[in-house]
Amino acid sequence: MVRPAAITLVWISLEWLSLTSAAGAATPGTSQSPAAVVLPAQGVNKHLGVTSCASSVCHGAVVPSKAYDVLLNEYVTWSHDDAHSKAFNVLRSLKSRAIAAKLGIGDPAAAKECLDCHTDNVPSSQRGEKFSLADGIGCEACHGGSEYWLATHTSKRASYRENVSRGMYPTADLRQRAELCLSCHYGTADKFATHRMMAAGHPRLSFEMDTFLALQPPHYRVDDDYKRRKPTYSSTQNWSYGQLAAALRAMETLQGPRVNNNAAFPELAVFNCYGCHMSSMRRTDWSHRLLESGADPGSVPISDGSLIMAWIIARELEPQSAPGLLRLSRSLLAASGSDRSQIVARSREVGASLRHLCDKAAARTWKPADERQLLRTLVAVGTSGEFRDYVGAEQAVMGIDGLLIELGLANHFRKRIDELYKLTQNDEAYAPEQFVASLQQLQAELDKGVKQ
Repeated sequence: MVRPAAITLVWISLEWLSLTSAAGAATPGTSQSPAAVVLPAQGVNKHLGVTSCASSVCHGAVVPSKAYDVLLNEYVTWSHDDAHSKAFNVLRSLKSRAIAAKLGIGDPAAAKECLDCHTDNVPSSQRGEKFSLADGIGCEACHGGSEYWLATHTSKRASYRENVSRGMYPTADLRQRAELCLSCHYGTADKFATHRMMAAGHPRLSFEMDTFLALQPPHYRVDDDYKRRKPTYSSTQNWSYGQLAAALRAMETLQGPRVNNNAAFPELAVFNCYGCHMSSMRRTDWSHRLLESGADPGSVPISDGSLIMAWIIARELEPQSAPGLLRLSRSLLAASGSDRSQIVARSREVGASLRHLCDKAAARTWKPADERQLLRTLVAVGTSGEFRDYVGAEQAVMGIDGLLIELGLANHFRKRIDELYKLTQNDEAYAPEQFVASLQQLQAELDKGVKQ
């Protein structure tokens, strides 16, 4: 189901979009550890360029094919309707030039800081004759350098696993998909949307894998042939694993040089933007949220949007782990006002718990009863006031929407969901009291309309 009200909420992230890719191997029905994967921009295979795939007898057909197992119009879908194809052109805008000027990096369409996430920025030695940076986030930015699999992937004699072994990135695998998306929608050790970039005008990054997948038009169909060759996942699997993986990536970043350094300040982008930017010097309504129960007034909390989602998911995924994750998360948030060594130590502990939960989530098949309980928990946590923070509210509404869609209840509650999206459309106008009130109304309607 299309999520029209979600488009405005996530468009900023899609407007400044990109993904990068990799190589590895995946067997249908299984998920590999991300540690085994090399993202395409870090691989050695040549990237032959989008036009290598764009022929009308390859992936450039105008209409979907009924005679083949694949659609064959993937290029047209990508070039016309997918924001990834416009990622490089964003760098030519006046706004991008203004940001680059403030950062002193020259032309944004030539600056590595921008190209690494706005196009398939592989070294020149790995660019084929038809390769062009202007293609933005093209086929090989997600599917890997095609030097050794371009010819074989059209043959029925070559399996998906064999093509992956030749350098095709296993985007169908849940773990690898999340790793790929997060490489730009959150960042890596090599590329990151820093506080300095945001101060110059770059939008804050936000990511929720299931919603973002739903908003970008699919260029494949999940039919019997697809299911024979590749793993498939539900919306709830995409959402739950994506949230846990995002929280884990944040913990790994807290342990690295962006925080653990000798600079006057750590990398401020890992902290909650709204801890400072939504505060008034005249307001005295600061109060603890769930994870912040040990934090001192005035301390700037670590960004915990995905972390609170991870705790909610843990309550249903592995109930015995949830109290420990909550305790560790509180310890981490309390450490945000202390020395950096404590942040590193606490984030390592939280990360270990999240890594275990990621393994559980990758193998979990959610039943409708489990999804209903997830939905109830998510809404109940919100009605308690936990999403007074904008980042948490932003994640909550996408999660609620996805769960309602998966349960077949989205149309029944569409008016209420559209209202929640409207309340989170503009972070500067976000009013937590209104958001809580809307969630309370949704909870009342759920109690009437959703029975076990």
